[in-house]
Amino acid sequence: MLWNKSSLTKPNSTQKELETMIQERSTVLTLPAKKVFLEPGMILDGVYYIASGRTCHYMMSLDGTEKILYTLSPGWFYGETPCSLSEPTGLYSKTEVKTVLYKIPLSEYNWLMDTNSLFRETILCGYSKKLLIMRHEIENLTFNSCKDRLKRLICSVADTTKLLEGGWYGMTVYYTQYELSTIVGGARVTVSKLINELCSEGFIRMLNHKLQVNAAEYEKFVRWVEENRY
Repeated sequence: MLWNKSSLTKPNSTQKELETMIQERSTVLTLPAKKVFLEPGMILDGVYYIASGRTCHYMMSLDGTEKILYTLSPGWFYGETPCSLSEPTGLYSKTEVKTVLYKIPLSEYNWLMDTNSLFRETILCGYSKKLLIMRHEIENLTFNSCKDRLKRLICSVADTTKLLEGGWYGMTVYYTQYELSTIVGGARVTVSKLINELCSEGFIRMLNHKLQVNAAEYEKFVRWVEENRY
């Protein structure tokens, strides 16, 4: 998994058989946008599967500063770690848009892990992907400037399947400046300044209030990162 493909905001691979099996054994929750459904200290009595929409999982300091660890899109599970360790969650979990979740009761989750190889392999594969993505994120925060972290985030959610007129890629996910700042770990004013810089440099542009990345600059940046990785 390359760093520019390491994004939990992109849908995970799904299988109809697996999703049907999960739905049959779950409580279906339809939540509105911006709904906080888990808070630090809560004991989880089930594992969540994102069927549609997007969820955000973040920490908050005593002064109210937020740090987004990741967002999850369709096909991803959440809650495996606290459930497996019988520990409370340490994060806030919130829907970003209208979201449908399948909540798998802990008893059903444990039964499926013990008896169903497809479910067990999917859980283990997803967990391994999360670990690899978190490794890339640690590398990113440790070795790269805020500007490079921003460029990496933009590239990781670029929709490279469709080249727009003029040689631009749209985004698979559109973040607000506040969300960008909490993901890359920079002040909002800093991120705003960096966005203006990247626009001036031709790396990105804003069209109809939506960010796009220049395809040629994207390819150049991806090559540079791969050639200079630690």
